[in-house]
Amino acid sequence: MKLISAIVLSISLTSCFKDFDQLRENPNYPSKVDPESLFANVLYTSTGSFYGVQGQYFNLTAAGIWSQHFSKIQYIDEDWYEYRPSVMDEIWKRMYAGISGETNLAGLYDLELAIKAAYERKANNEEAGNEVAVRNDEALIGALKTAKAYFFISMTDAFGDIPYTEAFQTIELGYETTNFQPKYDDQEFIYKALLEELEEANALLAIGGSIDGGTDLIYRGSSTKWQKLANSLAARIYIRMSTTDPSFATEGLTALFANGERPMFESNADDAELQYLGSQPYMQPIYYNRYIDNRDDFAVSKTVVDMLKENNDNRLYIFAQPSPDSKPGVPVYVGQENGVPREESPSLNTISRIGNLFREQAAGKSFWMSYAEIQFIKAEAAYRLNVPVGDYQTFLEAGIRASFEKQYSEVAEYNAPIYPEVGVEVGQPGSDAQIVIDELKASGKDPMTQIMEQKYLALFSNGAEAFAELRRTALPRIHWVRGARQYERGLPNRFPYPFSEQTTNFENFSKAAQGIEQTVYGKKVWFAEKSPEIDYLINE
Repeated sequence: MKLISAIVLSISLTSCFKDFDQLRENPNYPSKVDPESLFANVLYTSTGSFYGVQGQYFNLTAAGIWSQHFSKIQYIDEDWYEYRPSVMDEIWKRMYAGISGETNLAGLYDLELAIKAAYERKANNEEAGNEVAVRNDEALIGALKTAKAYFFISMTDAFGDIPYTEAFQTIELGYETTNFQPKYDDQEFIYKALLEELEEANALLAIGGSIDGGTDLIYRGSSTKWQKLANSLAARIYIRMSTTDPSFATEGLTALFANGERPMFESNADDAELQYLGSQPYMQPIYYNRYIDNRDDFAVSKTVVDMLKENNDNRLYIFAQPSPDSKPGVPVYVGQENGVPREESPSLNTISRIGNLFREQAAGKSFWMSYAEIQFIKAEAAYRLNVPVGDYQTFLEAGIRASFEKQYSEVAEYNAPIYPEVGVEVGQPGSDAQIVIDELKASGKDPMTQIMEQKYLALFSNGAEAFAELRRTALPRIHWVRGARQYERGLPNRFPYPFSEQTTNFENFSKAAQGIEQTVYGKKVWFAEKSPEIDYLINE
């Protein structure tokens, strides 16, 4: 009940801006709001804006589709890259300023308000000589800065250059006037600024203060785990930068991995994730889409199913469900090819839906980052950048095992049924992971292909991260979208900028949009400027 109360209280207090240009002094906004309530609201609603009920379009209908984790089987416009402009406007508004509706949803602006309030409280506690309270304020600020970095990474990865330094220049945050037309910062600058934020967050969280567990919806008050997340996110940024600026990334990763004062994820227990309560509206988003919205729009992609089958990977039975036309006792798994031509409309009875663990569990999870991802980052750093962290094969295998252990443990946690194919026995995570490891060793695939394919699978359901890594490395090889007509040049280089920015912030938008063609092609986002071209699978 404490968790529910924290969410409800914070939602009732949050600001509601109808558009980005309404970041101004709001007479209806409470002058004093405790930062913990704002923090809870941002964690829930901003995570939701990427993965959850409020923002299904970001993950399910955009990044998760374009990265080919999922495939649409009805109303498949987005599978042809034919996005809805109003949706891109909504994503932008939700993340920057929140959005009005039946429920007021917080955004990054509310996170800035929380940081400001926490600093003010810290100053008051310093003046009062309350050292314990100061340490607690510092821990909260560290967690707030870490969350800020996470959401900004996701936004710049999707859109490229975005407002950052001038994004929140408002009267409420102490500026003399409100800046309605913030400039766009380039992605390289944003990454480096976020690395500084995360370094500061690490120092603040290392002090050992406490965070209110009732309003920390990710780690239930563990400053230690927030510290690990801060440094793990720094590793994510460095590896993202490594294709365009390998020397900077190599130096950064080498220093990060060698620094004993910058701990990172050490096990699956450190994973950053939001667990839903399971009651409306706090439900796992894929479940909500199916059973509350009463939709049946998504299947598992052919890309994912084929990749799993290739290595006798028993995660198939977790990521997918048997096709509806499977005979009793003879489950069949068929992935849907993304973006088939219009005359080849998917046959709904023959296609596997997303797995029970995701689609049938109201109290499921959305995850930001996992221990497995850190292992794959280390594997790539060791193999491609020669970072002296160890042998890449060791980290590749550790990442595979971590993913199996994570998925198998959550199947047990949620009692989510799985249905192996005839003749297949699902064993323990370690032994089943070893099957995949042995298949990879015999496959003859180059190490980067192995690393990125396994990372892609470990990221299943986190479409935003998979979409970013696909554009950065051109791996794994995905299916050409044969049915595309309007967007026929392959995988988009970015999310399109929202139309509202063209009307409310035209001068700055125009500078950022130079070189972009057909809204999603042309100029690449900075981290992918030197990336190889996508090498597509040949459809059978």
